[in-house]
Amino acid sequence: MTEKKFVLIFDDIILKQLKEVAQKDQKIKEILSKIFDKIEEKGDLAGKLIDSRLHIYEMKNKSPPIRLYFKPIKDTMFIFLFEFEMKTSPKKQQRTIDRLRKTANDRISKKT
Repeated sequence: MTEKKFVLIFDDIILKQLKEVAQKDQKIKEILSKIFDKIEEKGDLAGKLIDSRLHIYEMKNKSPPIRLYFKPIKDTMFIFLFEFEMKTSPKKQQRTIDRLRKTANDRISKKT
């Protein structure tokens, strides 16, 4: 088993999403668990940088198509998990990214 180097902090939105998924779909729950493990192990190297100014990252799963958004907290070993979504249209993805850009710092400051 690999060593966990990073600590995950879950936003209220992703916690709500996880509760819903836990009741509905065990497969997605297992996939998300593997994604979380990878982020704990590799940190920001596990994802793709989607906003260089705010340091927001995205991690994708191909089947089923899931996108998870997160941000490493500067000068710490903490990773803040915002939310995940099932991949839909590029338009919906862009709306999600735009919303994260507007609210990222406020959401993090509430949890830390």
